[in-house]
Amino acid sequence: MARPVKISDEAILDGAIDLFWRHGADRVSIRDLERSLEVRAPSIYRRFDSKDELLARCLDRYVDQQIGGRVGYFFADTSDPLEGLRSFFTSVLRPHPGEETLRGCLLTTTASRSESSTENTRHAINRGFEAIETALLLQVQACIDAGQLAADLDPESAARSLLLSFQGLLVLARSGAANLHAHIDAAFDSLARH
Repeated sequence: MARPVKISDEAILDGAIDLFWRHGADRVSIRDLERSLEVRAPSIYRRFDSKDELLARCLDRYVDQQIGGRVGYFFADTSDPLEGLRSFFTSVLRPHPGEETLRGCLLTTTASRSESSTENTRHAINRGFEAIETALLLQVQACIDAGQLAADLDPESAARSLLLSFQGLLVLARSGAANLHAHIDAAFDSLARH
């Protein structure tokens, strides 16, 4: 008879997301996962096959919960879409509750990791970036429709540019760079000057 499961797959994923996000996937070992999650390595491998597959599942969950949640929160109010867009950017300049440093983005830190990733990991990363770009595209279009941005602005080009600015902001935030609000102002000034 099989032993009862002490911790759900979702709880393992949430705990692993936290570790990967805080420390970077390259710096988290299976032993780190065992200690933090209080789950033995064989159980992790039995459920997720490998650390890379666990990471891919974590990234999928992160995209659905974190990115989907942030997009829904900041872009839901249609009364001032430009303010929602700016708030989406400035929100990454606030540390997580109980933390003093900025985490940046799990997708960004994982995409830039040194060791090669699996196809599933790359797919999850790309899906996340596509989700952000699509949300930015819809928000830019809402800004155009509301008269907050120029009618002749190409929303697809603007969304691509904003995605690059956003990812750069996340890298700078995680590295501890100063004056990040000025970077946001520059991105939005460029958007408005079109």
